[in-house]
Amino acid sequence: MKPSILLTLTATAASTSAFTLPFKFLRNTVSTEASNTNTPNHRLLHSPPTNVVGNARGRIKAASTINNRPSFLRAGSYLPYHPPAATPDHPNLNQDMIQSVTGSLIIPAISMPVSGPTAGNSVGEYSASLWVGIDGASATDSFTHPIANATCNPLAASLRAGVDIFWDGTLGGQQTPYVWAQWYPAEHARGFLDFKAAPGDELRFTVTTGPHGNSGGGVLVENYGPPQSPKGVDGRVKIPIATGSLIWKDMPPLCSAQASWILEDFPLQERPELPSALGNFTDVRFSEMGFATWLGGNFTGEDVLGKDKLKMLEIYDAGQGGTLAKCKTDGEGERKSVVCSRVVEA
Repeated sequence: MKPSILLTLTATAASTSAFTLPFKFLRNTVSTEASNTNTPNHRLLHSPPTNVVGNARGRIKAASTINNRPSFLRAGSYLPYHPPAATPDHPNLNQDMIQSVTGSLIIPAISMPVSGPTAGNSVGEYSASLWVGIDGASATDSFTHPIANATCNPLAASLRAGVDIFWDGTLGGQQTPYVWAQWYPAEHARGFLDFKAAPGDELRFTVTTGPHGNSGGGVLVENYGPPQSPKGVDGRVKIPIATGSLIWKDMPPLCSAQASWILEDFPLQERPELPSALGNFTDVRFSEMGFATWLGGNFTGEDVLGKDKLKMLEIYDAGQGGTLAKCKTDGEGERKSVVCSRVVEA
């Protein structure tokens, strides 16, 4: 079922037939594909390359290998959530699952790589994709769905919202970022009507799923423009310069087991067999990271970024030169965040 396009958002809650979203909306059925003129010449596929190794989503058959290490196209961080054991006072506690995930980032600048096998192509195409979501980070964690009581693969489905950045030498270099949302793999990624964004803008993502990962969900994306102080300009509360949202109903269930903040190297739509050449981007900082669960859990700050809580990922593709992106925690207290950097390490 196709999602409706939702505009004119506020910060108060509104209910749907399946779940509650943390914002109000007005329904508008105009196609984003026909109306959004601020999009790049190319689009990313937002799914793993078709030239994959077995069932290892995100891992591709590289043109060459180093120490037989398979390619992995996803960097960033994620936090696996395993519900606590039930207690006499809370008999359903062992059925708790992730309800929503939030995160902010500043859209990085992108340029032509200066080192590695993909460097120096002045008429080349380079890209990177940044997203916040529920599930979709890794299949290495064993997880049993508490309602279905069956093994659940968090890579099989995910709900996410993000921004793609592009550099195209045939079009003068850096292109307009493309902001999107997707219920993967049920539907392709979709843009937002009249949603404008530029490198240097601060985006905040809120991703919410229905009860126990079923029925549907929604996303809210807010663009606050260039970074402001925590209370905004002159002490005022920050107000977004653009907002966009999508809502889904009657969709395939999620595991709702991972809170994910990801940098990914997707393929271009016209070349689905291999990842796009990863661009040279300024550092990406995921901040204001948090998630909530259906039984009232609210995790922010050290609950997310504390020692041994987050799991870090890095992009590795021998065909592009080896390790291409590495991430780490940075800062202290409320300013603690995850920073991902572009590298080339064989």
